[in-house]
Amino acid sequence: MIKMYNEDHPKLARNALPIKDPDIISFIKQIDSQNFLFNALQNVDLRENFLTEYFKWISKSSLNHLKGLQNFKNLSFVHGTSQTFDFFYAENKDKRFRCFKGDFFYHTLSWKHNYRFSYLDDEDIKSNDAVIISIPFSDNGYLHDETDKVIQKCNKLGVPVLVDLAYYNLVRELDFSLDEPSITCITFSLSKGFSLFDKLRVGMRCKIDYTDDPVDVFNSYDMFNKAGAALGLEIIKKFSSDYNQIKYHKKQEEICTKFGLEPSKCVNFGLGDDRYSKFNRGAKWNRVCLSNLLIE
Repeated sequence: MIKMYNEDHPKLARNALPIKDPDIISFIKQIDSQNFLFNALQNVDLRENFLTEYFKWISKSSLNHLKGLQNFKNLSFVHGTSQTFDFFYAENKDKRFRCFKGDFFYHTLSWKHNYRFSYLDDEDIKSNDAVIISIPFSDNGYLHDETDKVIQKCNKLGVPVLVDLAYYNLVRELDFSLDEPSITCITFSLSKGFSLFDKLRVGMRCKIDYTDDPVDVFNSYDMFNKAGAALGLEIIKKFSSDYNQIKYHKKQEEICTKFGLEPSKCVNFGLGDDRYSKFNRGAKWNRVCLSNLLIE
């Protein structure tokens, strides 16, 4: 007989936490030796190597597929996806920003004092909007129900769309087309998928067009987080983009059974019914982070 648990278990989390995988932590401890940091700071080829290998690493997933990924050839190192967001805001400062309820709170936190914004849930898209969508969606670990509808409307109106793929190394069965005229920029990060990387701010911005903004200028002057890029390069050499799914999918399903949750397509989340309403983040899903339980 399976022992059931409830929503008050202390290791269930509302925030999206990286899995404290012991093999990843052990690898980081092991590699932090032999002048690793000094060598990274001296490596003039590091940025290009990191971006090239990171882009290849993403495309090698056997569990997911991003059609049109190769169209985004202008690659830049960013200090987590948040830096991509900041410069998307700046680039579209005269537009009204849009996102779904339940998406990354950073957007509305940034917009409420400095820009105009309205939730996609509350109002139709207008021609002077700029849209950000997380895929996998931050609040359910897969796709928001209205994702395709929004992108098609943006295609029709010429509205720029930024796709946030921060959770891509945690998801399974995601088959999504980026080959849409409205999608002008996509961004990835190692923070969600690999423990300790949320402290290093290691991400990549991929654009169809080169814009020569401050991100690109600082990249061209070799002014970026070299320690994070060097460690990120070693991580993606050692662990595949499907690593979290392969290692933790079965455990996710076991935990969800015990707690009466529906397994999300993102391995670190479960989706709860009304009993889990305290985990609600403004949309219809009650997303529960399982990361602390996955390593037990």
